[in-house]
Amino acid sequence: MLIRRRRPQQERMTLVGHLTELRYRLIVIICALVIGVLIGFYYSGATVEYLHAIPGELVYLYPGEAFFAHLEVALILGVVIASPVILAQLARFVLPALNAKEKRMLLMVIPVMILFLAAGFIFAYQVIVPIAYRFFMEFGTESLRPLISIGSYVSFVVGIVLPFGLIFQLPIAVLLLTSIGVLKPQVLVRSRKMVVVVIFVIAAILTPPDVISQILMAGPMLLLFELSVLIARIVFRRRMRRSKQSE
Repeated sequence: MLIRRRRPQQERMTLVGHLTELRYRLIVIICALVIGVLIGFYYSGATVEYLHAIPGELVYLYPGEAFFAHLEVALILGVVIASPVILAQLARFVLPALNAKEKRMLLMVIPVMILFLAAGFIFAYQVIVPIAYRFFMEFGTESLRPLISIGSYVSFVVGIVLPFGLIFQLPIAVLLLTSIGVLKPQVLVRSRKMVVVVIFVIAAILTPPDVISQILMAGPMLLLFELSVLIARIVFRRRMRRSKQSE
């Protein structure tokens, strides 16, 4: 009877301990975000000047537009700067529930996630943004001259760059799901047609409302999906070989 009475209390203590640890991790993440945003705001001016390289000259249409554009840049830089701390805190919260193999995999995947995120940002800004910008500028005439504000341009760049950073995480997600046996390459192959439709829908939602931006985003997404299928096949074959050897 005493044992039965103690078990619920021990479970409550365990739950309280998890909630306490979660609160601590969230506090650290929030502090990292605040510090990251402050650092990002300090460098927002230089970042905005760097963004000027493509259009050359920008304007602001109301007194607060330039400030809010700097603030938007600062928020994004803050998230990027704090991302290693965020991922580390999430990993520390999850690690106790994983076995040794899953821990090693998670610790190896986190740096790769950061690299793929940076690769998505760089690819989008260096390749996609200039192509999209030049395409839209071709519609200007002598009587129709572009007057681009800093706020609209920053939103345009962010609307392309940020989704690409997230899209570049697709191969990593497939790698993780295949490694733990949740996903099989056959499922990806059978659902290829549906995935193509979903990719174009996502591209239509995440990009500005034009066909060119949607195609520019959907194309790399399709390539990343095919890369994910290849990765899934390789990982699945290795898992099958290990299972046969263990038998």
